[in-house]
This record gives sequence, structure tokens and C-alpha cells, in this order.
Amino acid sequence: MGGLSGYEIAVVSDTSTIPALLATPGFERTPFQSPSWFDAWFAVMQPSGMDCFVGVIRKSDSGQPLFLLPLVRERCHGMTVLTLPDRGVSDYHAALVSPEFAPDAETMDRLWGALVAMLPPADILSIERVPPETAARMHLAHRMRPSNFSAHQLPIDADFATIRERRFDPSNARRLAKNRRKLEHKGNLTFDIVSGPEALADLEHLLDWRQQRFQDAMSDRDAAIQRSFYRRLVEEGSLARVGRLRLDDSLIGGCLGLAEGGRILILMIAYSKSFANWAPGLLTFESCMATAAGLGFTVFDLTIGDESYKQFFGTDCVGLLELRQPLTLRGRAVLAALDLKPKIRCVLERLGLLDFVQRLRGRRPPKTEKRPKETETQ
Repeated sequence: MGGLSGYEIAVVSDTSTIPALLATPGFERTPFQSPSWFDAWFAVMQPSGMDCFVGVIRKSDSGQPLFLLPLVRERCHGMTVLTLPDRGVSDYHAALVSPEFAPDAETMDRLWGALVAMLPPADILSIERVPPETAARMHLAHRMRPSNFSAHQLPIDADFATIRERRFDPSNARRLAKNRRKLEHKGNLTFDIVSGPEALADLEHLLDWRQQRFQDAMSDRDAAIQRSFYRRLVEEGSLARVGRLRLDDSLIGGCLGLAEGGRILILMIAYSKSFANWAPGLLTFESCMATAAGLGFTVFDLTIGDESYKQFFGTDCVGLLELRQPLTLRGRAVLAALDLKPKIRCVLERLGLLDFVQRLRGRRPPKTEKRPKETETQ
């Protein structure tokens, strides 16, 4: 344990005490670092034997924790990486910070240097997808750089009809209204939000549809682990919500989200392919927004991912931040190489050599002669 300017620094590695430490009340955090999220995460993910730690900054006089940085140690492409608990389910990374934690910049730099020096052996410390307001709260924004990820958020600052008129792409709004009318002619189209055990059966449908859609992007093992995690999170009932778009008694689309404070965050959306012609996924989003507005939520957060449909709803794009810090010479070399990759790509593009290099590396098939125009139009 180290000390500095009225603070004490420690790294906790006892996995039997970590969940309780992270559940300490009074911290500002994102829903992805809430006690309910961590309870489900550690129950499902940690039994695999993953090394877990928490970096702690506390008051030296009272022992009160002020800053908690949860970390796991993973192997990635031959490197040992310390990162936040994720395994493909967490959209935002953040430390847990007490409102009383207000060091000046010089003190924070010294505290951070001392904390990093106490971390367990690893090549790289990686904190990804940090919202800007969270980076400021962590007093680490000056150490971060723009991430490749963005968040997409819609402020609910008026009634839904007004938001729809101001924000939605007009042509897509008309298309959604037309599809909604067509489905309403087929039966009783309803949307509601449920949680807890009542939501589990519909959650299974959503996860089945999602797995069918992304079956090539995830191994069966990882899909099973994520399914167990989401099932536990929904069953607990305090954080997760399942939105259900139903035609009569049949589920045709739905979403899984988190509800905390005035914010609702959408983690996934899925729908029955049998109704794909009527865009049930987009109708689910629209219905969920309307319901969130009616329930008094102030932010509808579509989280990360730059899918074009998010622009249909007029969301604000929020650039996220990241901190990648080398802890060894090997880590420094790898991060330097990663920083050079986009610069090398830009140079190759300017020289007109990118396609040639990618073909040499087997990344792109060789060019073929263009067929005669009359053959293309036959």
C-alpha cells in the first residue's frame, strides 16, 4: 500500500471481496459498472479463472474509498492486457468515482503514476470506450485520446410527437408509419417493457434471433456465456429491461436495455425474420422511444456502433475516449506499431498502393476485368 498527499493507494486481488467493494454506495458510475451489472458479470464470467483486481485510492485518515478501478487480466494476441471487466458485453468503461474525489491535476498525475506502478504484471493497461463526462470525472481526460467508437444518444427534451417531428429522418418516419399501419391491419400491435422473471421467455427469443443473425461472428462457447450473463441480469430485475413488440400474442421484435436514473440504454435489438418486410427492429426502437418519453426518461441511449439506422432517429453522435498505457517495453513497442498502422494506410492510399499491398497480403482478391456493358445489363 502506498500513500500520497492525504491519500492511500492499494490494489485488491481477493476475488471474494471484490464484488462487495464494487457495490460500495455513493460512487458515480455508468450502468455498466453498477452493482447489479457487476453481480451478474462476476457470477458468470469470473468462474472461468480470470484474474481480477481493483485499483483503490482512498482517504488516508478515514480509509474511505474515493476511486475504484476494476480490472481483469487477459491474454490478447500474445500480450498480457489489463482492462475493465467486459468479455464483449460492456459498452462503456469507467472507474467508480466518489463526488468527494477532487484532486488537482498535479496530484492526480502523481496518484495515477503510483497506482499504475502497483498494478500486477502486464504489458498494456487498456481502458476503452470512456464517455467524455466520465473521463472528466475520473480526472484522466488529459491522458486519453479519441476512441474509434462513438455513442449515439437522443435527448428526450419534449413529448414524443415533437421529438419525432424534429429529429426523425422524414422519409424513414413516413416509412415507419406506413409499416405500422400495415401491421395494425393484421392484428393488435402493442409494445410494453417488462423485467425480472416475467421477461425471461421473451429474452430467449431475442437471444435466439440475435444468434441466428450473428452466428459467424461469435463462437458457440462465447454465445452461451453471454446468454447466461444476460439471463441472470434480466432475472435479477433491478437494472435490465426487455421491450416487446407483439402482434396479437406473438412476439415479432424486441430489445434488451438498461434503465437507471433518467437514462435508458439499448444493448441489443432482434426480430423475427418472418416480419422483416415491415422493419420490426426499427418499429421496436420507435416504440421504445415513445414509451421511454412517456415514462419520464430524459436520455435514450443507443450506445456504441455506427449503424446507419441510428441516424434515422436523429441521435447525437458522442465521441468516446480511451486510455492505452504501456507497462513494459514490449507493450510500448506494440502500441507504437498500432499507432503507425493508420498513418501507413494513409500513405499507401495517397500513393495508390493500398489495393496492391492488400492483394499481396491476401486481404483482397485480385482485380478482374470489367465485363462489357451489354453483358452487365442483360
